[in-house]
Amino acid sequence: MKNWVNSHDSLKLYPLRLWWTRGPAYYTIDKMANGYEKTYEVIVPRLKDCEFSYAALRLGFDLVDRYNMAIDFLGRKYEVDREGVRPLDGKAVDVNILSVLVYYAISKGNTEPQYDFALLNTFTGGLVSGGARGPDWMVAPILKAFGNDYELFRRAARNMGMIYEGSRSAGEHAWQYRLLPKIPVLIKYFEADDEFPCDIKIYYDKTVPEFLDFEPLAVLNGCLVAAIAHGADIL
Repeated sequence: MKNWVNSHDSLKLYPLRLWWTRGPAYYTIDKMANGYEKTYEVIVPRLKDCEFSYAALRLGFDLVDRYNMAIDFLGRKYEVDREGVRPLDGKAVDVNILSVLVYYAISKGNTEPQYDFALLNTFTGGLVSGGARGPDWMVAPILKAFGNDYELFRRAARNMGMIYEGSRSAGEHAWQYRLLPKIPVLIKYFEADDEFPCDIKIYYDKTVPEFLDFEPLAVLNGCLVAAIAHGADIL
């Protein structure tokens, strides 16, 4: 079995562009498909107004010095300062990950997780589809990677550091994951049955809007989905 952290530099987030082009804002998002680097360049200057010692305390960063803090994200460690975000291993990284970490660093959120979880569409007024059991195009890469092979998913989940929360019914498996220090998620894997095909749902702590607006939250979700799907490739 390959090591998930060491192989994580090969993770690509290109499916995020495809997922968005299937949404209702096709024209706008498609035109922005090559603009992720520009988004990062636009938001990085906001780090100059960040009070790093206070942000580290509120958001769970490791404070390195007055203008420098570090964070673990999806198996890699990153440094954040007034110039931007850098992976400490020096390997290539998708710019969407850098943008998410900037948005989180400049967040004004100041609360603890409630561990009361809801689907992503709860925070969007229904803009994103996907109910308790039903199609959710944002997790399509995970379903493609694992299919109805729960044992493969279980191994990948443990490899990522997820914690098994148990099962409320036959064929339903819940896993908790600390995506960011103040943003835990609950991931449910539903095995196929006579009525439904295999399905996966990602639930966010209900405090998440205090830390991220919907757009960066959707990008964060894309980063997580890509990482979980990548887990199937390295086992």
